[in-house]
Amino acid sequence: MQDSVLRVFVLALNRPDITPTETVSSEEHVKRKYELEVSASEESEMSEEVISVSDEDYFWYLWNIFSLFSLIRFTVKYLVKKSLLKHLGQRKSSVTCIAGVVPLHDSDILQRFHSKCVQASLKNKWLGEEFLEGFAHDMVKAMRVTCKGSGGMWIKDYQVITSRDVIIHCAPPEPYGFQCLPWNQQLSDVPPDMQICAQIKVVENKRVCNGCPCQSSGGDEDMVCLLHSEKEKVETEVMDVLDGCLCVENTPFLSKSQVRRWFQSTIKQAWAEVSHKYDFELSIPYIEAPGTLLVRFRSGMKFSFTMNPVVKFTPESHFYMTPCCSNNLDSYWTLSLTMYEDQLLESLSKHLPENPCHIQTLQIACFLHKRQVALSGSSALKECHFKTALLHLLLTKQPSLWKPEAVVCRVRDLLVFMERSLQEKVLHHVVIGNPLTKKMISLPEMFCQAQPVNLFHTLVVHDCIYRNAVMHFQEMLRNTHMLIQDYICVGQL
Repeated sequence: MQDSVLRVFVLALNRPDITPTETVSSEEHVKRKYELEVSASEESEMSEEVISVSDEDYFWYLWNIFSLFSLIRFTVKYLVKKSLLKHLGQRKSSVTCIAGVVPLHDSDILQRFHSKCVQASLKNKWLGEEFLEGFAHDMVKAMRVTCKGSGGMWIKDYQVITSRDVIIHCAPPEPYGFQCLPWNQQLSDVPPDMQICAQIKVVENKRVCNGCPCQSSGGDEDMVCLLHSEKEKVETEVMDVLDGCLCVENTPFLSKSQVRRWFQSTIKQAWAEVSHKYDFELSIPYIEAPGTLLVRFRSGMKFSFTMNPVVKFTPESHFYMTPCCSNNLDSYWTLSLTMYEDQLLESLSKHLPENPCHIQTLQIACFLHKRQVALSGSSALKECHFKTALLHLLLTKQPSLWKPEAVVCRVRDLLVFMERSLQEKVLHHVVIGNPLTKKMISLPEMFCQAQPVNLFHTLVVHDCIYRNAVMHFQEMLRNTHMLIQDYICVGQL
């Protein structure tokens, strides 16, 4: 028993953690543990605050960086736009205004220049028109015979436009017809030089069958129907002709490339029928322009002219083919309003004084333009632009200003107008969207309500074409005085 008590006592001495004094230290330990937990929670809260503060700083820096980049981008964009506008302004002002100071001699010299040079060149045109009138009559007559039963289009009539241009109206055989879809929003993918264009749809007038045998397309002519009288109008329905004759594949639209090949074949066959009447050779020098023909006489003289197929739109307008372009534009035909322009010129001429100088003005400007083309080559500037400029002047100037002795002033006005139009890259079509034209001649409502068409839009899009046109016109102005003087001197020798 004593041994047991001794062992317990020794064990108690060797285990201080169960001594009475440990009771007090455990309470301190619990207190210290509580303090540690409190300090740990405080440190955790402080770290969370630090993290939240660091997040706010991160977003603040991110927002500042974004703002800085936005400011830099806006500044660069503004400077680039300012530089571009400055460049465009410099480029626009690159047209040196010299038309107003070009020496044009006096009225007498210009009159002599017109009579000896311009009118002399026009005599050849009149001879060409006489030849072309007879030749076109024989060719069109043979082409009508060739086209019958060929499965292509029919030749309706023809018209000699100038001494070197003949248009031939074509139409599909019955029961087919054409529907023209003029330019609008759905034609926004056409190039700038084809603004006045349309697609030509091939349609068919089909009978609406009501079940009666008398109204079927293959009905017997000797059949007498007791339900429907002979005078009763047969109902028809206009339907698109997919993959029709000379159409773009899988569409009802007339194809320019298909019409070119058909027309070229028709011309060759017609020439084979009438060649025995003429003592010259006829050839097609350009495959892509089958309407361009070249006559070679035995004397070696050559005479070129065009016979082009057109599709009539109104009695005074038609659609014609432009040179070949991309396949996706094969169904777009350009609209010609030359006849309306001629009507406008004739109507305006009736209000002018006796022997007005407007025709002389146009012919002198066109003659100078042709001579410049012979010197430096062609450009985007054409004779039709000078004609349009003249019509604008006739519409806006007083009729009394076109007296014969005012030819010098009017030629200068025409050159100044063309120079300003080139500088601004704007020359509006005189017929489309022009309220002044509507007062002079009768026009279809669609032409009156349409937006004005800028004939110089190509110069806006293509800077190289614009520079070439400006250079051509300025060279023409610089050579005007010398050219007139040389022709007058040659005429006096």
